[in-house]
Amino acid sequence: MNHADEGRRDDARDFGALGAQFGTLCGVCAVCAFAALAVMCAEIVLTAFPDGTRKVLSVSGWFELYERNPLMGMRNMGLINIIASTAMLPVFCCLFAIHRKAFPAGALVALVAAVAGYAVFMADNCAFPMLELSRQYGTADQAGRTSLEAAARALLSKGASHTPGTFPGFFLSELAGILWCVLMIRGRVFGRRIGVVGIVSFANLLVFEVLSSFVPSAFMVSMIPALAGGVLALAWYGMTGVRFVALSRVSTE
Repeated sequence: MNHADEGRRDDARDFGALGAQFGTLCGVCAVCAFAALAVMCAEIVLTAFPDGTRKVLSVSGWFELYERNPLMGMRNMGLINIIASTAMLPVFCCLFAIHRKAFPAGALVALVAAVAGYAVFMADNCAFPMLELSRQYGTADQAGRTSLEAAARALLSKGASHTPGTFPGFFLSELAGILWCVLMIRGRVFGRRIGVVGIVSFANLLVFEVLSSFVPSAFMVSMIPALAGGVLALAWYGMTGVRFVALSRVSTE
């Protein structure tokens, strides 16, 4: 029996030993997965609220939105993605811990991609910087507003969601999601169904990011994989959370 087969057997049949060390983390990960599910559901609900529909805005339009509705302005700049991706960090760490023995290289690559994607996304996101600029904009004179508009334009060029500026972060995050799901299938702790749902979801979301970032004329077409990927992502968060609950219980037996 080779090393990978031994790892699969340990993961699938002897999780109790692993769970003794990581059971608490599994419980935390269950909470985190359900939290990510909740905020992504909130993202859908917020679409029905005033200013909830995403539109192409000028710099002055963004300032007006932030002044009128700061929370919705930040949401349209990716606030929900910030919360969801932050909540998933413990999940990535636990997935690495679970699969590192059977698939050390694959688990490490997935973890590096996930952390790098998170870091790039957080560095590029301009939800909070735009909030500060909008506060200054409201009290600035005309010369000051001109300077603030230039600063905001620079931020938006790299930090507006689903544009070439934010593509690297989203690309790494979706790639990491696919890699994690491959490990889920091969490791057998989470099961084939969860892995397949995740792969299809993250693949669709990656297609959406490519189209929305580089083919803006195909925006309506890009909504097809966005919708499919979004619905399946909600299912994946829920299924993963349920599985983590089961794993946390195994650890206490």
